[in-house]
Amino acid sequence: MSDQDPSQDPPHDPLHDPAPGPATPPVEDGAVLRSWHRRPVVWVAAALVVLAVVGVTVTVGVRQATADTSTGMLRIAHLSPVTPSVDMYVTGPDLPETLVAPGVAYRGTSPYLTEPAGTYTLTARPAGAPAASPPAVRVSVEVPAGTAQTAAFVDSTVSGAPELQVLDDQTAPAPAGSAQVRVVQGANGVGALDVDLDGGPPLARDLFYGSTTPYVTVPARAWEVRLRSRLGSTNQTTVPLSDTGVTTLFVGREPDGQLIVAAVPDAATVAGVPAPGTEPTTLPATPTPRPTPDPETPLPTPPRVPPVPRGGTEAGLGGLAQPTLPSAIGNWFSGFFSDDDEVPPAPRMPLAAALAAPDGLRPTAMHIPSIGLAALKLADLRIDYRGALQVPTDFGQVGWYTSSAVPGDPGPAVFAGHVDTRRGPAVFAQLDRLRPGDLVEVPRSDGGTARFSVDSVEYFPKDTMPNDRIYGPSTVPQLRLLTCGGPFDEGTLSYRDNVVVFATQR
Repeated sequence: MSDQDPSQDPPHDPLHDPAPGPATPPVEDGAVLRSWHRRPVVWVAAALVVLAVVGVTVTVGVRQATADTSTGMLRIAHLSPVTPSVDMYVTGPDLPETLVAPGVAYRGTSPYLTEPAGTYTLTARPAGAPAASPPAVRVSVEVPAGTAQTAAFVDSTVSGAPELQVLDDQTAPAPAGSAQVRVVQGANGVGALDVDLDGGPPLARDLFYGSTTPYVTVPARAWEVRLRSRLGSTNQTTVPLSDTGVTTLFVGREPDGQLIVAAVPDAATVAGVPAPGTEPTTLPATPTPRPTPDPETPLPTPPRVPPVPRGGTEAGLGGLAQPTLPSAIGNWFSGFFSDDDEVPPAPRMPLAAALAAPDGLRPTAMHIPSIGLAALKLADLRIDYRGALQVPTDFGQVGWYTSSAVPGDPGPAVFAGHVDTRRGPAVFAQLDRLRPGDLVEVPRSDGGTARFSVDSVEYFPKDTMPNDRIYGPSTVPQLRLLTCGGPFDEGTLSYRDNVVVFATQR
């Protein structure tokens, strides 16, 4: 990957041409936009807010982030130094093309738009251009329920033209007493970056433009962040990282190449949900005496008892559901007026390699021969901002609930994956075809493989999940596989049930 020389002329594209009509004043560098347009669902309940952005008054309808189990979150970040301000439009289920963020300038980020899960089309036009003018950039983004994503406007490292890349945002708060932070490199033309916390772990080494680091957990306090580019630019910034907070450090640059850092809270912090395990506990008046362990005798590792998520998991978008006649007619009719199938999906922003191996043992893949499943890469899942179990944003990935047991260790190892996308099957599409005795293999990072035999495949309404059976403690290794199933509710765009596979180690 190479860095583009900022002195070179940008490639020709609509965003670099003068915008027709009156120009929208640019948003002040580094400002966080507060101008997501949102049409009111019920006009009485819609919140109207008025915001002045560099002298421009905009009236918008805003829906705040909620614990609604059928919604996902999406925001925009402008990270292209050579691209002028843009107007961002969004089209989606029950949402006609709507201007959601006018005049987004370089180094600006919008608040989250919270919308029903589904496929959304993001369109960028030069700021002030008529809504009917041809788009400069147009991509589609899948927004699964309970997830949060950032659509970052960057310059393609291949063509140099601007494009929208998507990265996943953390929706689970950091553990009590700590914070989580990552770096997104939006400073094109300065060379690769090293990013360090003064007195803490390094955040990045050779971080190239248009890429992001994994989240790192650090003590919650104010940190000195030091940046150094391979071309000599440096920056030192004090960044407060709040208790249980999750923050992205967006790195940008001035025209002269000077580095700038903006600390922006992610979905977990914006939603304001306390981290799991922070509830007060009551201790007994007289503690029960415990024997002093012999330091020469290693203690066995206790089984993991994971925190219990709320409700079921939202792991399906209805692509395998049988539509009702009215919805089928509606979909057929709308197809004459929609070119969504021609909208390319937004590429994922590259994730920089982790600086060190993950702490502790972990699963690395999953194989289920009887249904032909071979998941060669696993996603990490936690409890999200709603208190529910996260689901992977990659529909081809299986996710491991990191607070559950490592497969092969005592306790329940919990995995989740999507049953389908809008257009067809996903990784766990055939999970309900498993039968008692079927083999599930889970390779581990220590080179071993945990093998399980399916005990049962069961359906449960999402509001009556048997949490004690799924997450409860066990002295022997157990496996739980979760996805969506049962009837598809077209009103909520969600399956009503969860399919749960129960398995025991062979």
